[in-house]
Amino acid sequence: MPERDKKIADTGWGIKPDDQPSNRREAAHREAPVYRYDPNEPDVIRKVLRAQRRGFNTANHVRIEPGRLIIYDINKDPFVVEGLSYGDENLITILKDLGAAFDPLALAQLGKDEQTPREFPLSRAWAWGAERSGG
Repeated sequence: MPERDKKIADTGWGIKPDDQPSNRREAAHREAPVYRYDPNEPDVIRKVLRAQRRGFNTANHVRIEPGRLIIYDINKDPFVVEGLSYGDENLITILKDLGAAFDPLALAQLGKDEQTPREFPLSRAWAWGAERSGG
């Protein structure tokens, strides 16, 4: 094997093309990153999702708690969004964008004073052509 190929393959984390740890527990900083949610920020949902996707593997489930939203990836690594919780109009939007399986009408009826944590799996998949057939 040529010397050049050995240097590319041996990254110190094993053979992984992006040279990143496979989960947050292996990273240098182990605490969960926190995104400070500001509902007045333009395009805030897209920015939250972009930040989550840049630092984590595929999202697996989401937990809503009073005052915050936690997105867990497939390794159970948490991404905390402080300030996004019950009673916020963007909560339903971000849950739909993540692919959460939930009832939007029931969640919309909960107010900001809701104290019960809720978890939703992120496994919803849209059928091909559903947007054209109304399904």
